[in-house]
Amino acid sequence: MKKLMMLIMATLLVYSGYVLGTCAAADEIYTTRTVTVYSGDTMWDIASQWTEDGEDVRAVIYRICEANGLKTTDLQPGQKILVPVRVELNSAMMLADATNNNL
Repeated sequence: MKKLMMLIMATLLVYSGYVLGTCAAADEIYTTRTVTVYSGDTMWDIASQWTEDGEDVRAVIYRICEANGLKTTDLQPGQKILVPVRVELNSAMMLADATNNNL
């Protein structure tokens, strides 16, 4: 009986961690900023400017490539790229409320 209870508790613990992790990821909302590439700029340089504390620059590079349909990180001077910027949930909710009120 004790083993069964331990198994049930372990299963619930693993499941609750999965659910909480899924919910946290779903709360990430992004807006985009348009950035002009200048001579000497690299994707790493640009992504580093938009990386939050504790965030991996490579994750930002991935989002930039996805937002712009880029297959490589090569950039050309004068090119304009979209940079996804994380929006805090409260800010996103206020923006949604303002948009809904204007309909």
